[in-house]
Amino acid sequence: MDTDTTIQCKICKNEMCLGKVPLFVSLSHDAIQTLTEEMTHRTYQKGEHLANEGDEPLGFTVIREGSAKAFRTSADGREQILYIFPKNDYFGARFLFTEEKVPYSVEALEDCKVCILSKERFKKLLAEQSTIAMQIIGAMANRMSRLETVMQSMGGRNAELRIASMLLEFKDTYGKDDSEGVVITLPLSREGLANYLGLARETLSRKMVQLEEAGLIENLGPRTVRLVDLDGLQELSVLTD
Repeated sequence: MDTDTTIQCKICKNEMCLGKVPLFVSLSHDAIQTLTEEMTHRTYQKGEHLANEGDEPLGFTVIREGSAKAFRTSADGREQILYIFPKNDYFGARFLFTEEKVPYSVEALEDCKVCILSKERFKKLLAEQSTIAMQIIGAMANRMSRLETVMQSMGGRNAELRIASMLLEFKDTYGKDDSEGVVITLPLSREGLANYLGLARETLSRKMVQLEEAGLIENLGPRTVRLVDLDGLQELSVLTD
């Protein structure tokens, strides 16, 4: 972290950092308050790294405000985005059970506030709260599925399929219903989206236009798109090449 902006969460406990994270909804108010007071709170500016590949894990890290991306850099300098962490998402759970270093870097996509619970305290929480332990297992399985999708994309999967899958993936997190469909404010620039999908930027732009011409989406701006035909996108996303 470039700027020393670390404070104890007990200072901001009225915000109840964990209380707004879906993972912790099964905890009582007192349990959440106790955990919140034991956490460390950090702030990062857009572009700062929350973690670097090869670092020691910070602990269980909750994105309290903002969003971040996990990525790796190849030997030739190309960036491959692995995952997007939106507000109230988290990372670091997998490192609680191993001694491995962080295998990717995490960068703030916008100004972020994060809350960090130590490895020892979080393992104790999982031992006490079986519901949370099961949710963590489910979330880790979903992330493995996402990484498998990334590998499929890198393996040459049809561009339209990749884009349709991505838009449906972002729908629940970034989408808002309106009278004509679902409007998504995309978390990445077009260049970032192309990177996320393993496509050239020109290919992404061309395919987005084709999806619009097919009546599946409506491009509203560089980072805004309306999903017009959800069934059509779903059908496209599961087609085989």
